[in-house]
Amino acid sequence: MKYTPKELSENVNVSGGHPLVELAWLAGGLAAIIAVIWLGLFLVAELVIPRVPIDVEIWAGNRLLSQQAHRDNPSVTRVLRHLLAVLPGDSPLRRYNFSVTVAENDTVNALALPGGRIVVFLGLLKQVRSENEMAMVLGHELGHFAHRDHLRGLGRGLGVALAVAMIFGRDSAAASCATNLVHGLEMRYSQRQERNADVFGLDLLVAGYGHAGGATGIFSRLAGESGGKAAYVLASHPHPEDRISALKKMIAEKGYRIGAGQCSPGKVN
Repeated sequence: MKYTPKELSENVNVSGGHPLVELAWLAGGLAAIIAVIWLGLFLVAELVIPRVPIDVEIWAGNRLLSQQAHRDNPSVTRVLRHLLAVLPGDSPLRRYNFSVTVAENDTVNALALPGGRIVVFLGLLKQVRSENEMAMVLGHELGHFAHRDHLRGLGRGLGVALAVAMIFGRDSAAASCATNLVHGLEMRYSQRQERNADVFGLDLLVAGYGHAGGATGIFSRLAGESGGKAAYVLASHPHPEDRISALKKMIAEKGYRIGAGQCSPGKVN
């Protein structure tokens, strides 16, 4: 008897759905899982971080950063001390022992680290043209301390890294996709933090110098060197032109006077 093979109408080893549809479901499920993880960590950070005692943060910061090499800059430190002197008497920032570190790096950026350390990269320092511009940069970083953004970012970043490694493995393709998705979520939130820090920095600049001169200077130079706004969709900072527009709007709304810078370029850097 001759055997005639028949096509199976059902097969548990072969899905009946279209592969692209199943891929879409898998991708959507992965995105949903990561979004839930990020949202959960976001809510935990928002609840816990404001309640972390400043003394605990300073202790942790000193332990983490005590071994890192750094270089002091007396001129930048002097500007920082001037800003700290005009803080309200009840400001929680008065409990920090702030210090400024200059990092030998051409990156145009500055960072707020736990415990009260501000890192200013040499690339940014070379862009500064007046004391007021330096004060705006430092006031911005003090805004991050006031809002405790540095702790929120560290807490969410560590939590997401651990969750992704536990669920998807450390070096898997799924882990890479998950990390990229979280990066996109985090960047949009970081841009809002940057705008709030700009507000704090502007108010502190005016409190320290009596006018808003220098508030937009560094951003004006960065705007000429930055790419289009599309490149900032997933960036941690808003586009310099957007920051300039927002600052000018605040200056006008608050009636701040515009004055000249307080020193020549060489005296700051």
